[in-house]
Amino acid sequence: MPAPEKWRQKQFLSVYVVPLLLYCLIIFWLSTLSDPGRLSPFSVPDKIAHLLEYTVFGFLLMRMLTYLRPERDVVQHLIWVLSGALIYGLSDEIHQYFVPGREFSWMDLLADGAGGYLGARLWMIFSKRGKYD
Repeated sequence: MPAPEKWRQKQFLSVYVVPLLLYCLIIFWLSTLSDPGRLSPFSVPDKIAHLLEYTVFGFLLMRMLTYLRPERDVVQHLIWVLSGALIYGLSDEIHQYFVPGREFSWMDLLADGAGGYLGARLWMIFSKRGKYD
C-alpha cells in the first residue's frame, strides 16, 4: 500500500502519529520547566537525560517511517531520524534559551542527535530490521 493511502488510515494516526506528537509535546513541556530534574526521584546527569529523552523520540519516529516506507533502505531511514532528532533538538535548545534558568547547549544538541540515532537502532533491533539491505 503506498504511503499516501496509509496516511488516511485511522490506525496510522492513532498508532504512529499521535504517540510521536504526544511525546514531542512532553519534550516541549519539559523544556518549559526551569528545573526539570526535580521531577525525577533520582539524579540523572543532563546529557544522559537528553540522550534517553531523544532515544524514545528516535524509536517512535523510526517506527513511523518504517511503517510508511518499508521498502526504503535502512540508511535512508536513519538519516531521516537523525535529521529529525537534530532539528527538533535544535528547536528545543532555542526554546530553552528563553526559559529562565535554562540555556542553549551544543552538547545537549549532540546528545539529542545521539539519542535519536540510538532509538532508531533499537527499533531496528526490536523489529528485526537491523541489517543494512
